[in-house]
Amino acid sequence: MTNPRFEDAVKALAIEPLQQALLYDAVDRSPALVFVADDDMRYLAVNNTACEVLGYTRQELLSLRVTDVAVSPRTESLYREMLSARSQQGDVELRTKTGDLLPFVYEASQVTVGKLQHWMSVGFVNLRLFDKVNQLEEALLSRVVIEQAKGILAGRHQVDLTTAFEAIRSAARASDFALKDLCRLVVERPQTPPEVARRLILSVAQTEEASLEQTGH
Repeated sequence: MTNPRFEDAVKALAIEPLQQALLYDAVDRSPALVFVADDDMRYLAVNNTACEVLGYTRQELLSLRVTDVAVSPRTESLYREMLSARSQQGDVELRTKTGDLLPFVYEASQVTVGKLQHWMSVGFVNLRLFDKVNQLEEALLSRVVIEQAKGILAGRHQVDLTTAFEAIRSAARASDFALKDLCRLVVERPQTPPEVARRLILSVAQTEEASLEQTGH
C-alpha cells in the first residue's frame, strides 16, 4: 500500500521545477521589461522583452552597464539613492541599439538570490508616447523646412510667400516628391529645382496677365 505522505512529497518535488519553469517563461515573455543588476550597475539578467524592445541580443545586453542603457545625467546618483533606500520608482530614457531613446517608467527593489543581494527593475516603455513625440518632431521639422523654402524662393525670384508656396505645392503634386522633400531640395540646392521653377514662371505669367486685364492693356 502506497504511503499518502510519500505520494505528496513526490508530487511536491515534481511540481516545484515545473513552477520555476513556468514562472521563468512568464517573466521572460512578460510585457514588462525586467533588468537585474548588481551594486556596481552591471547587468546580471534581463528578460526577452527587454532584449526585443531595445534591439540587443541577451549576450550583448548583459555585457553593458546600467549607465550604457539608462540615459540620464542623474543615472548614477539615482542608482545610489536606490541602493540606500532599497527601492525606487521613477522614469528615465532607455537607449536602444540603434540609438533611439525610449521613455521608460520603472519600479526597482532589492531581491535576494542565493543569499546575495541584487537589484531588479521592472517597467514599461511607452511606445505610443515615443511614436507621438517622433510624429510631432517630424511635423515641426517639416514646417521649418517649408518656411525656409518659401523664404528662399521669395527672395530668389522676387515673389511673395504665397506664390512661392503654391509653386512648391503644385510641383509636388505633379511629381513624385513629397512636399517636405521638395522643400528640402529648395533649401539645399543653389538652384531652384526645375519642377518648382516651371511653376513659378507659369504663376508669374498668370499674375502679369491678370494685371494687364485689370488695367485694360
